[in-house]
Amino acid sequence: MKNLFLLIITCITLTVNAQSNLDAFSKSYTFEANKEYAKAIQVLEPLVSETSYSVQLRLGWLNYLRADYLQSKSHYQKAINIKNNSIEAKLGLIYPLQALSSWDEVIKVYHKILTIDPNHSSTHYQLAYIYFVRKKYSQAESHLKSVLKLYPFDYSSNALLGSVYVKLGKIKEAKEYYTLALEYDPRSTEIKKIIEGL
Repeated sequence: MKNLFLLIITCITLTVNAQSNLDAFSKSYTFEANKEYAKAIQVLEPLVSETSYSVQLRLGWLNYLRADYLQSKSHYQKAINIKNNSIEAKLGLIYPLQALSSWDEVIKVYHKILTIDPNHSSTHYQLAYIYFVRKKYSQAESHLKSVLKLYPFDYSSNALLGSVYVKLGKIKEAKEYYTLALEYDPRSTEIKKIIEGL
């Protein structure tokens, strides 16, 4: 009888806590929609614990929105510490790192994502773009080929690979990939001009 009573009390407590959490999240989303980020954060703070992954993830996002990038980074990192294989938390961490211009850290996080999901196409594309900007064209080419293996008709990847090949002096290959990008979007005056200039 005593065990049954304890079980009932535990169930009631869990139900009340779950409802309290839902209310806090609901209020937080409402405040966010009104761009009241400080209030959106405030209603979630009582829920913070060493195991509150969803709360840490949300606080990372809200702090990013209010341009507190160091706090955002801290919350995303705590979410990653709770669930180390979380790709969503790592992608979230990219936001404040980019805002802080911490590009070497961004690259490290993207590579960690690829150790979890080697075919994560948006990560491959973002790395390719970063390497292109850094004039590391062979690395950019490798990541773009990983995207195009799965998404052969992707406009952005074909266009960027065309640009990579121009930089590598491979004009024939550049035209092939630019043409694929143009097939995807025949209205692209930018790609047409590039092809005409090759």
